[in-house]
Amino acid sequence: MDQIEQIVSGLMMPIKKEVNDAYYYGRHPEQSRKVLDELETKLSSQLARQYAKGWDAGQQALAQELQQKWVGGHK
Repeated sequence: MDQIEQIVSGLMMPIKKEVNDAYYYGRHPEQSRKVLDELETKLSSQLARQYAKGWDAGQQALAQELQQKWVGGHK
């Protein structure tokens, strides 16, 4: 399982619990909405961090590839 799947599966457990608890205990939807909004914020920030990490890794790989082509050159 990759990191994004771990992040999503880790955050899905509290979401499922909140939905089940809201149904079982008959909570007002506004209470559940607050919890779900907080979890959505956490998920989006973690996915943004993963995107930034991937972008940086891709840029470094591209720079290394270009450096090898230009500095290594053809013989």
